[in-house]
Amino acid sequence: MVPTETTSQRTRWSCWTIGLLSCLGAVALVVGAIVILVIYAMRQPEFRQAVSVGIAIQQCQENMKEIHAAIDRYRQRNNGKYPKDLNELVPRYLSVAGKLKCPSDTSTKPVSYQYSQPEQNTPDTAPLLQCNHHSVMNQKIPVIMLKNGQLLTPSRVQTRERLRSSDTDTSQQK
Repeated sequence: MVPTETTSQRTRWSCWTIGLLSCLGAVALVVGAIVILVIYAMRQPEFRQAVSVGIAIQQCQENMKEIHAAIDRYRQRNNGKYPKDLNELVPRYLSVAGKLKCPSDTSTKPVSYQYSQPEQNTPDTAPLLQCNHHSVMNQKIPVIMLKNGQLLTPSRVQTRERLRSSDTDTSQQK
C-alpha cells in the first residue's frame, strides 16, 4: 500500500510559482538598472543645466501670462488699444515691475521681453511677447506668447519657423 501524500509534506514548486518568481526577478533587475541610470544621469552637469533652464522657462512663462493679463486689463480701460511699450503697464495694470524681467536675463535692463505692439487687423496667432534669454548647451530656446495668450513650446516654435521658411521658399519660386 502506498501512503497518501498530504499538503504539508509537499515541497515541490509548481510551474506557475517558478514562472512568477522568474518574472519578478527580471522586473527587479530592470528596475534596478533604471534607478542606476537615473542616478548617473542626475550627476551629469548637462542634466542639471537642463533642469535649471526648464525651471527658468516655467517662471518666464508665468511672467508672460501675468504680462498678457495686464495687457488685457490695459486694453479694457483704453478702448481696445495696446500699450506702446511694457513700461506703461506698471504699476496700474502690473503691480510688480520685476515681472517684466526674465529670470534668466542677466542684463541691467528693466524689461527683458520683446514686445510687438499689434495693429487692429493683426491675427491672433501673431507673436506678442518673446524671450530669447534661455539656452541649453549653446542652443537658444525662445519662449513666445501669441496675441491670443497661447504659449509656444520650443518644438512648436521650430515647427512654426519651418513653416515660415517653406512659405518664403514657395513664394520665391513663383
